[in-house]
Amino acid sequence: MPTHAELNPNTRLVDNRFAAQVAENEALQKYVAEQGLSWVNDEEFVKNVLDIILASDLYNEYLDNENDSYETDKEFWRAVFKKLICGNEQIEEFLEDKSIYWNDDIGIVETFTLKTIKQFEEKSGSKQKLLPMFKDMEDQSFAIKLFRQSLLKGSEYRERINKHMKNWEAERIANMDLIIMQVALAEIMTFPTIPINVTLNEYIDTAKYYSTPKSGVFINGILDSIVSELKKEKVLLKD
Repeated sequence: MPTHAELNPNTRLVDNRFAAQVAENEALQKYVAEQGLSWVNDEEFVKNVLDIILASDLYNEYLDNENDSYETDKEFWRAVFKKLICGNEQIEEFLEDKSIYWNDDIGIVETFTLKTIKQFEEKSGSKQKLLPMFKDMEDQSFAIKLFRQSLLKGSEYRERINKHMKNWEAERIANMDLIIMQVALAEIMTFPTIPINVTLNEYIDTAKYYSTPKSGVFINGILDSIVSELKKEKVLLKD
């Protein structure tokens, strides 16, 4: 004989208003279509994530919550993402298999996801705006210009970098260090209003995060030497 629960299943999760709004979001649908994203071949992973949610205290508390509202639905998914998804080794290992860059991006992804959930409003429906990739048009323009200059003058910057690495064994230099120095030089040479020390500190911190523990000191030494040379040649006129 079927149980009472089987005869009267709780459909609260199925009817979750926030989840339905996300699924119908026009901006998200457009992005997914353009990027060709799909979970079709990862159904087992999706089921495993669902099992984690269904086995949690959060889920049981959600079912027992008498406040049946959009805000309750939204708060459930915010809590699920923050407490069950973020930091879950099984999920992180799966995503890392999908992209070797996942560990670099995870902090940003988690922050953006939580901010996105927070800003959703029921009245916005499928028209709800998502967080933009850039803060504003100025920020976007800066990123594009920096990227282009890093590539267009890449050979010139690499030549200067190589010149100042004569006392270092090439095979012991991390490729990421070279990329970071190339981008740093592009910023120093392209944006006259950004002080040199601001750029140097920025990319030294970047190296500590993305490269090796000793990369910050190494990059600081090479860039400082290059900046001194550029000033002597009067190619670089800012401080």
